[in-house]
Amino acid sequence: MKSEIMNESYRKLEEMAVEGGANSVKFIPVENISVNEWVRQKCEFGCRLYAKRFTCPPYVQPVKDTKKRLKEYNTAMLIQFKDLTDRMQWKEIQNLMSGLEREAFLNGLYKAFAYTAGSCKLCDVCPAEELEKGSMFERKKCVNIRIARPSMESAGIDVYQTAKNAGYDLKVVPKENMCFTSFCLLLLE
Repeated sequence: MKSEIMNESYRKLEEMAVEGGANSVKFIPVENISVNEWVRQKCEFGCRLYAKRFTCPPYVQPVKDTKKRLKEYNTAMLIQFKDLTDRMQWKEIQNLMSGLEREAFLNGLYKAFAYTAGSCKLCDVCPAEELEKGSMFERKKCVNIRIARPSMESAGIDVYQTAKNAGYDLKVVPKENMCFTSFCLLLLE
């Protein structure tokens, strides 16, 4: 009986993801999620938004904590978004991921937690940018904390290897103006 309820919940989540713009959904064992320190290093020394979003390093958990947290789960939902043309599309994806996390929670998967793709786009200017400029006179925090989630990369998740482990063929996009594919992750139980 429990597995029937679980299967129904997973089916609902998959439907919701596809209706929200996902091209593909795969339920994967958490062991197939690749987590490595070097991924976080790429954020620190390669991303122009490093320390400018509360969902990015150094504000999110260290990689070692991601590894520990993943051990508390068995299953994850890997969600593919293909043919994206604008990074602002991530805002809709972030909202979808928040909705999926909530739906999972309401369906008894109370440990559900979402990881998005790329840097947060919920605010035009994140309060973290004020911290970077040295304006620490007042305590700044994320104004969208109920929706905002860290990206897979910011938490040390190797998106390319995780996608490969799930059977996807993910290629590097060599030019900014080309269509690209993003992945998000929803941890389930």
